[in-house]
Amino acid sequence: MPDNAAKTDVAAFGAAITALPDPAEAGTLDELAAEYADVYLTHSYRIAPTGSVWLTEEKLERQEPMFTVREWYDHYGVTVPDWRLRPDDHIVHELQFIEHLLGLKTETAARDAARFMDKHVMVWVPEFCTLMAQRCKHPLLIAGARLTVRYLGALHNLLEYLAGEARWTPSEEDKITPYSLSELNEDIAYVPGVSESW
Repeated sequence: MPDNAAKTDVAAFGAAITALPDPAEAGTLDELAAEYADVYLTHSYRIAPTGSVWLTEEKLERQEPMFTVREWYDHYGVTVPDWRLRPDDHIVHELQFIEHLLGLKTETAARDAARFMDKHVMVWVPEFCTLMAQRCKHPLLIAGARLTVRYLGALHNLLEYLAGEARWTPSEEDKITPYSLSELNEDIAYVPGVSESW
């Protein structure tokens, strides 16, 4: 049963959709396209939609987390269309993989979906979406990011219950500290040329 906070986020998403002009105006579409680009294409908001940036000390794309995710895909015989264009650990591919596992409708796939969420999605995606909601200006993108966090949390809990096993937690040596919101805020504040970079 959704709690009050979840109901609030669902209502906010519905309100954001209702507030869109019908038919959509060119100006509104341009605003949405520009913010989409700021988040996913130009890195203007400094929030990478890929696990490697969040989960490695160097904060670079296409690092070990991407190859670990690829091993999960390989096990189920799936691949991304072009990892050079959109890496395996991109939020889109990771969420599509969960959808794929659930679509198999087997106990093993459901258990693997729970483990994949434990070890990959839930380690960085909620923070990505939280920061997206803070940085974006358009109500639809803000509400969508918040609702994504709620939905993933509920799905994670449900899969843990269905799998009938404790949630995976990393050992001390395996523990990865995600790229913190404070670090990202420092990056936003950095202006090239104002101070020495190297």
